[in-house]
Amino acid sequence: MDSINKIFAHNFLAIIYFNFKMLPFSQAIKLPFDFYYKIRFENLSGKVFLNSDKITRGMIKIGGRGSEMFSRTTTIIDLKGIFKINGSLEIGHGCLIRVEKKGVFSTGKSVRIGALSKVFCENNILLKDEIDFSWECQIFDTNFHYIRNVLDNSIDDKVGSVEIGSYNWFGNRITVMKGTKTPDFFIVASNSLCNKNYYNFPQNSVVGGFPAKLIGENKKRIFENLEDTSKFDHE
Repeated sequence: MDSINKIFAHNFLAIIYFNFKMLPFSQAIKLPFDFYYKIRFENLSGKVFLNSDKITRGMIKIGGRGSEMFSRTTTIIDLKGIFKINGSLEIGHGCLIRVEKKGVFSTGKSVRIGALSKVFCENNILLKDEIDFSWECQIFDTNFHYIRNVLDNSIDDKVGSVEIGSYNWFGNRITVMKGTKTPDFFIVASNSLCNKNYYNFPQNSVVGGFPAKLIGENKKRIFENLEDTSKFDHE
């Protein structure tokens, strides 16, 4: 029964449509994009660049991750800009991915974005390698609206950029705003706000709060897909 349910979880119409619409035939025929459950393509006027040494069936999974935890809802892809993918990628159930015309959203190898998360890219969002975002996270490179300084009449920049280092782990319900830059091997605690350059923080730091500040050091996330965790199990 489980195998049958897994088969019907796939959205075959979305799989065929997206792969052959957005990729060159030599890549599309391998069906690297795999979609699950309800998918809405709000806009597909942008471009997808799949840069990988080895393109395999289902290496990009969209709409399935976390579906066992949350009520079934629609995953939305709104792609007017550029989406660069450089390795395996999972985008969770019920997520919203929106890339505006001038936006470039880039992901490295083994990037995972949890269910019910949102990505809004108007300029530049870069997620490097081996990154985990838990559920209900938000990644924005924009304030969405202009803000005026009433003293000198200056206008703050509406858009910026986001750069997330490799081997980063973000807990649930984290908001990442424009101007965020994180080093490699970095952990952000749940319900935090990231909105600045954290490069001066040492690797293996833990930050948390609103906005996030240093709350721990010498802590490293164990990535189960890279390390044998059986030696840590307790009876």
